[in-house]
Amino acid sequence: MNTMLMPRGRRWGLIALLLAVVAWASLVAGVLAFAASFAPPGDGNHGVRAMQYWILSALVVLGLSFGGSVVAMVLAWRQQRGTVWAALAGGLLVVMVSLILMVAGASWG
Repeated sequence: MNTMLMPRGRRWGLIALLLAVVAWASLVAGVLAFAASFAPPGDGNHGVRAMQYWILSALVVLGLSFGGSVVAMVLAWRQQRGTVWAALAGGLLVVMVSLILMVAGASWG
């Protein structure tokens, strides 16, 4: 009996979509951690210092999942495995980058 398994391709489009959702979740977590760091006037920077590791970890997860999603999207398009899911992931990432750029542009004046 030959038990050799046939190599199956990964569903790169679905992986890209899941990583894009993780990127959105980490963006929301970072924004919530930043909002929770505000303290009453006169408290100094204790609130920000208490939440800085949560904010930094959310930013690290955001960067890693964003980059992984882009790589998985490219692999999905090249190997024709889940191109519709990859397109959805690309749309989510474009909306996220647009939102970040709008907020950054509004804060710069």
